[in-house]
Amino acid sequence: MRGKAKRVPIFPRAAAIGRTFRVFALLSCGPISAAPFLPLHVVESSHTNFGHPLSELVDGKTDEGNGLDMARVQFKEQEIIFATEGPVSAQAFQFTSWHDSVEASAYPAEMEIAVTSDEKPSRLSNWTPLKPGVLMTHDFAISPGIATIEGNSILLSGGRPRIILTARATSPLTGVTGFRLRFIPHDVGHVSGQKTIGRSKAGNCVINEFQVVPDPLRSTNIALGRPVETPGETYSTLPRHLLTDGFPSTFSHPNDSHKAKGFYFEVDLGAEHDLDHVVLLARLDGEAMDRLGNYEVQVFDDAAGKAGNLRWTARMRADGSSVPVGGSDRIVAKDGQGKFSGRFIRIVNPTELQSRPQIAEVEVYPDLKPKLVSIRADGRPPDPEGKLTPGARSVAFSLAPGDDDPAPELLHFRWRKSGGEWAECHAGELVIMPCAVPGTYPVEFQARHTDGVWNQAVQRHDFVIPLPWWQRPLRIGAIVMALALAIAGLLWWSSLRKLREKLRRAQAIRALEQDRLRIARDMHDDIGARLTHLALLADRVKRSPGQENEMLSKLAKEARGTVGALDQIVWAVNPQHDTIGGLIDYMCSYSTEYLAAANLSCRFELSAGERNSVVPFSIRHPLLMAVKEALQNVVKHAGATRVVVGLLTTDSTLQVSVTDNGSGFVSQADSGTFQDGVNNMHARLAEIGGNCSISSSECGGTRVVLSVPWKPELT
Repeated sequence: MRGKAKRVPIFPRAAAIGRTFRVFALLSCGPISAAPFLPLHVVESSHTNFGHPLSELVDGKTDEGNGLDMARVQFKEQEIIFATEGPVSAQAFQFTSWHDSVEASAYPAEMEIAVTSDEKPSRLSNWTPLKPGVLMTHDFAISPGIATIEGNSILLSGGRPRIILTARATSPLTGVTGFRLRFIPHDVGHVSGQKTIGRSKAGNCVINEFQVVPDPLRSTNIALGRPVETPGETYSTLPRHLLTDGFPSTFSHPNDSHKAKGFYFEVDLGAEHDLDHVVLLARLDGEAMDRLGNYEVQVFDDAAGKAGNLRWTARMRADGSSVPVGGSDRIVAKDGQGKFSGRFIRIVNPTELQSRPQIAEVEVYPDLKPKLVSIRADGRPPDPEGKLTPGARSVAFSLAPGDDDPAPELLHFRWRKSGGEWAECHAGELVIMPCAVPGTYPVEFQARHTDGVWNQAVQRHDFVIPLPWWQRPLRIGAIVMALALAIAGLLWWSSLRKLREKLRRAQAIRALEQDRLRIARDMHDDIGARLTHLALLADRVKRSPGQENEMLSKLAKEARGTVGALDQIVWAVNPQHDTIGGLIDYMCSYSTEYLAAANLSCRFELSAGERNSVVPFSIRHPLLMAVKEALQNVVKHAGATRVVVGLLTTDSTLQVSVTDNGSGFVSQADSGTFQDGVNNMHARLAEIGGNCSISSSECGGTRVVLSVPWKPELT
């Protein structure tokens, strides 16, 4: 595949990265640990230019008309104070300053860089000078000794039209808040004999741009410091290792004695990596501007420590264009063909043109694979199977570097709901995502490389919020069915209760009707018969002159019997007598009186519970009529002299017994009237679910046992 990389000038790129980092710095609540191109602003300067604000010193522009021109103050020490957006903790700093003007050699003669940790940096702050450990200029190959270190000062000799100076120094402070550039007058042989701050003929000094990189060797650039191989020699002053030294001002290119076509620079990454992008930086000095163009990038796998199979290749700038001065090409997977991964990166000259490619720096950035950590749903972690809390209304998580991601402490992240707006965060920052309803919430997230470029690949994770158990379809169906069954059961129970109530009322009405029928029958059979007998006796009194006294006596006796029978019926229907005590009292009274009239002795054997236990009319009246029938049989047929009346109650039965010492059950059975009485007792008790048993007693007489079902209940 033939492609043409985007032309990205390094300085505008730096400004964009600076703006990105400013956003991060404002969001961060702690000190900034490290970042590419630290965002700065100028807070004070001992000299200013009319029409050129001091902000031009940090605007990313490096042309000769930009920045601060210190003409007319060249004989005095000058200071420029830069402030950071927040405290910066770094082991080392890399500084780059641009000095270019229409006036030749308008760069510093002696310069000092200092740092402070004061809250508000100013010229009066406590400044600690830095001692540079490494110095490099853009034309180091031509003038390798132009920059030297003397104490804490950087000395620059004359003779060059312009200078791009890069210095690295260990930081003596933590929480750095500002930087000071101090331009010190130096003896440069000025015609006046005075010391000047600049190297131009007039002693002038110009600064176009000032940039700072904290911890420059801490980066996601895995090519930094890695060995570089070539099939032939490079110029002795331009060794191949300069392509991975981290200095954009250094560069290398082939010696013209080597065959041009097929010459390559090969960077050994030390292990195979999935790649995100490769950056090639052009020379900063403006020389040979056309010699980083029409090149090929190749990626090889590892074959026992040497380049093996070709995995990916791309032809770049085949149209003859070249990377501009200080610019760069960023190469990504879609620019070529194959799998963008491997150990060895080659930049190849596919043409016959000499001294190609000329590269300032090769940067290789691997594919970053950030991960989600500290996942919580409504404050609760996932269960052992990784499932989130059903019905959760929010999900919280943090982003962290992948296990193999380089420089993890420098990575910055962003995330979004699938298709939504990106939101940036740093490692460990808690992110809370609302979840209005249960469902799947796809989340995408990326890491940003230390060069300010977001990783091409986007990681994705689906947060699944299950439905609460009561909202799941099967559970809803079960709940609806259970509810329907419950309602149906309630309706059925209510209907059954109403039906039972109706049945109870019907039974009560039927029982009342039966009681009325029973009373009517008894009144008809007993009272009616007695009244008829009274009427007949009264007629006989009229027809039997001379027997009036006898007839009147019978008439009186029958009337008294009728009154007694009526009293018995009245007693039976009186609800005040609906107790076991009332039954016992009446039975004892009636039995004693009735048997005494027949010259029979009577004894009672009672084994009853609570006297207040209810014996309703429906039981009491038939039972009493059966007892009366049994006593009548004793008087008429038994020929007895003694009668024992017993009453026994249990939890389910009321039992009355009548025992005599008469002629016995067999002899009485021969009497027709006896048999009629027995049938009457059976019939009366059968109506209320009871029974009547007749047997011989131990003393030779007859024992009648009357039993009815009964459940004791207190009134």
